[in-house]
Amino acid sequence: GEVFAETKRRLIGDCAVASAFLSYCGPFNQEFRQRLVNQEIFEDLLRRKIPVSTAGGENANKPFGLTQFLSDPITVGEWAMQSLPSDPLSIENGILVTRSSRYPLLVDPQGQALQWIRAKEAARLPGFGVTSLDHPRFREQLEWCMAEGLSLIAQLECEDQLDPMILDPVLG
Repeated sequence: GEVFAETKRRLIGDCAVASAFLSYCGPFNQEFRQRLVNQEIFEDLLRRKIPVSTAGGENANKPFGLTQFLSDPITVGEWAMQSLPSDPLSIENGILVTRSSRYPLLVDPQGQALQWIRAKEAARLPGFGVTSLDHPRFREQLEWCMAEGLSLIAQLECEDQLDPMILDPVLG
């Protein structure tokens, strides 16, 4: 009874941390994600006296485990079978891909997330596979995938620019 009531009381803060992670942390590396969650979001909730779960013990000044809150061991195991590595950054990327309500933007310097998404979405990928934003027929590829209900993986290099005229109506 008491444990359940306390867990329920902290649920609003826990959901706020999880929502902020899903909304803001995708484009950042592991170190900056941790800084945002631990120092900015979590501490802001504490300052506002919003109940939130902590890691407990020596880590009482840090939030609970986000990966455990937003996923489960069975799902993480399925991701591993689809070739997603089990390091924390990869698990967070998996959560961002599967839990985000909008398109995920991921930092993937080693191409591991791309390999995993290809395996995960293999049945829903178009015949041309992965495309790029500078492909001469990108607009037609995007329209065709949307009309057919297919997944479109558009690889973006760091120096590429997103053309808002093409993507804003789709991603907004």
